[in-house]
Amino acid sequence: MPALFDAIYSRTNPSALEPSHKSTLTISLQDADLAIFLNEYARSLEDDAMDEIWTDCMTFLKDILANPFPHRQILPLLLDFAATLGAKVEKTNFGELRKMRRELGDTFLRLLTAIFTTRPLTYSEPNPPVPSEKASAVALTPSEKADDVIGILADIVPNLAKILVENDRVLSAATTISTNVLQPLLKSKYFPESVSPSTVRLFSELARVPQNQKNWRKDISDAFNDSRFFASDLARAEKDWLPLLRQWINTDKDRMTELLSRITPPTTAGIVFGVGATSARLEADRRTQLNLRRIATLILASSEDAFVSDLESIAAKLTELLTASARSSPSSATRAEIYMVLRALVLRTSAINLAMLWPVVNSELHAALASIVAVEGTSAYETYPVPAILQACKLLDVLLCVAPDDFQLHQWLFVTDTIDAVYRPESYHPVALADELSEELGQTASKSISAPGIESVVHLLAGGPHKRPLIGESGDSVERRDELVAHVLQPFFSQLSIFAFESTYSMGTLDKEFCVHGLLKDLFDERTIVKGL
Repeated sequence: MPALFDAIYSRTNPSALEPSHKSTLTISLQDADLAIFLNEYARSLEDDAMDEIWTDCMTFLKDILANPFPHRQILPLLLDFAATLGAKVEKTNFGELRKMRRELGDTFLRLLTAIFTTRPLTYSEPNPPVPSEKASAVALTPSEKADDVIGILADIVPNLAKILVENDRVLSAATTISTNVLQPLLKSKYFPESVSPSTVRLFSELARVPQNQKNWRKDISDAFNDSRFFASDLARAEKDWLPLLRQWINTDKDRMTELLSRITPPTTAGIVFGVGATSARLEADRRTQLNLRRIATLILASSEDAFVSDLESIAAKLTELLTASARSSPSSATRAEIYMVLRALVLRTSAINLAMLWPVVNSELHAALASIVAVEGTSAYETYPVPAILQACKLLDVLLCVAPDDFQLHQWLFVTDTIDAVYRPESYHPVALADELSEELGQTASKSISAPGIESVVHLLAGGPHKRPLIGESGDSVERRDELVAHVLQPFFSQLSIFAFESTYSMGTLDKEFCVHGLLKDLFDERTIVKGL
C-alpha cells in the first residue's frame, strides 16, 4: 500500500514527498490508473487484512485532505476507496472499532466536501445518447471513470449507513450530494438532456436513505414540475423516470391532490382583445396542458387503482375543462390532454371504478368525432383542433382494445359490433358513428394512401395474439385538418368496425404495455404544447 500511495503522490503532488519516496515514473501510468488499481486491490483483500493497512490508509487520506487541490481529479476515486474501507471494517473486530469508524466517517465526509469545493460539477451540452446495448459494451477509460462523479456516488450511497453509522451523518452526506449534484443539474439549462442513467440511479438510491425523504421528494418534485420535463427522451422517461415517479407517489400521497388544485376552470370573465389577452390565454393553456400531462404521467407510473380515491376529483376537473371554448381561458386547446388523462385512467383503473366517467366519455367522444365534418368557422370546428381530434380517436381506439364492461354496452354507438361490420347486407345503413364518418368523408381521401395496405395491417393486428390500437403513431406529425382526414382519419374509420369485430373474436389478450408506450409517446411530445408569445 505505501508504494501505491507514493506512486499516486509522485503524479499529483511530488513536492510533498521526500526524495527517497518519489516514484521513478518509468511506467506511463496516470494518477487515475493508480487510484482505480488501489480501489480494486483494496476490494480484493481479506477483511481481516484491514488491521495491517488501516494506519497507512488513514494517514494517506488525511494527508490528501490537508491539501486536496492537487489531487482534485482523483478525489471521487479516493472517496470510493474510503467507502471500500468502511465496508471492510464493518466485517472485522480488531482494534477500537467505534473510534476507527468515527475516524473513517469524518474522513469520508471531508472527502465528499472536498470533491465539490475543488471541482464543482458543471453541466455542459450532453453528447447524443448511446443505445443502451452499445453503452453497456463500451468500457470507460480511467480518466472517464474519475470524472464520473455521479456514477461513483450512485455506487457509494447504498453503503452510507455502513460507512457513517450514525443517522445524522448519513443524512448530512445525502444532503450534501443533493445540494451539490442534483439541484444544480435540475437548474441546468441542459435539463432534461443532462440527466444520465447514473443520475437516475443516484435519485433512486437516495430515495432509500433513511430520513432523507424530505430532500429526495423535493428534488423529484423540482424535476417533475419543471416545464422542460416533457422534453425528456422517451426511452429514458419510460425506463428511468416512471419507476422514480412510482417511488415518489408511494411516499407522497398528496401529489395528485396538489396537481388538481392547480387546474382552474375555464372563464370568459374579464377577457379582452389584444396581445396581452392572447398572451394570458396562451399561458393559461400551457400551464393547464402541463398539469394535465403530469396527472396522466403519474397515473401511468402508478399501480392499478392507485388513484381510485382521487377519481371523483379528477372527473370533476375534467368535466370543468370540457366546458372550455376556443376563446375561454384556459381554452379548448387543452382538450387533447384531457383525452390523454382519460386514456391513462382506462389503462390503469379497473372497469368497476370507471362507472362515473362513462356519461362524460360517451358524450365528449361523440361531439369530438362529429366535429371532424364540422364546417370551418363553426363553434364545433374551433372547439376541437387537430390535436384534440387525433387524441379523441386514440381514446376510442384504446377503449375498443381494453373493452371495459360498461363501455361495451355503448360501443355500438361508435362501431358496428355485429357480423354486419365484415359482411354488409345490400340494405345496410350505418348507425355507428365511425361508419357514418367513413361514408361522409368519402373514398377520395383514401386514394392518397394504399387501402390494401391499411386492410392488411388490420388483419395482421386483429389476427395476432395481442390486441393493439389500430391508429398507432399515425398522424403525430400532421398539423393541417385536411391532411389528418385524408391520411389518417378516413382510413381509420373505414376499418375501425372490422378491426374491433375481428379483434374481439380472435380472443387476443390486451397488449397493455404497447398501449402505455403509445400514450407516453404522446405525453413526451412537446410539439402539441402551446407556446407562449
